[in-house]
Amino acid sequence: MLIKESDMYEPIRKLLSEQGFIVRGEVKGCDVAAVKEGILWVVEMKLSANITLIYQAMARQMATDWVFVAIPRPRRANDGNFLSLKKLLKKLNLGLITVSIDSPTKHAEIIVFPDGKGDKVNKKSVTIRKELLGRTADTTGGISKSTINTAYRERCVRIACLLEVKGQLRGRDLVAFGCEKDTTVILQRNYLGWFNKVTRGIYELSSIGQDYLNENDTSSLVSYYRMKAHDIF
Repeated sequence: MLIKESDMYEPIRKLLSEQGFIVRGEVKGCDVAAVKEGILWVVEMKLSANITLIYQAMARQMATDWVFVAIPRPRRANDGNFLSLKKLLKKLNLGLITVSIDSPTKHAEIIVFPDGKGDKVNKKSVTIRKELLGRTADTTGGISKSTINTAYRERCVRIACLLEVKGQLRGRDLVAFGCEKDTTVILQRNYLGWFNKVTRGIYELSSIGQDYLNENDTSSLVSYYRMKAHDIF
């Protein structure tokens, strides 16, 4: 069976969610990011332990003390390379998670905890938290070339679904329907090309935006916001 890095995401998400974390994949370059009571955890995944994984994890320590590397579980608990990895991670103050992706009941387990002395509050950590908490839908971690549902993209999907269902609207109308206060700025800048300006202050869904909704009509994000748009009278 071909094993992919992304196969580790769901067991890790489940493990952290059961502990009360809000978990999202592919957040600002992090494979997995999770927040609980203001504490940020970051997990970097690889199918094998290598120097790239270690470097990535050490880079994440700029944002938080709670950084883990995740790899498939070893076949033997006394595997020499695995024992050496545990020693190295402890010296670098990095955590270790193993994932049993070779088992019918896939699960993740925390093997080593980092010595988290507190959580860092700096530009990097704030940016990751803001992106994570700004998302409703999730993106599977470990799929580097997939379209990531960023908080910005999610806001655009919400606006697009409202324009699709309600027709031409002003920014203030969209805000009244529950969109954020800076919705007019999103419409004006139109980075994704999803909106057309009809006349001053009034916008409609562009063909590019409609194509995106149609191509992703079965995704949880589009389905959710289409349903919410239809529920608004």
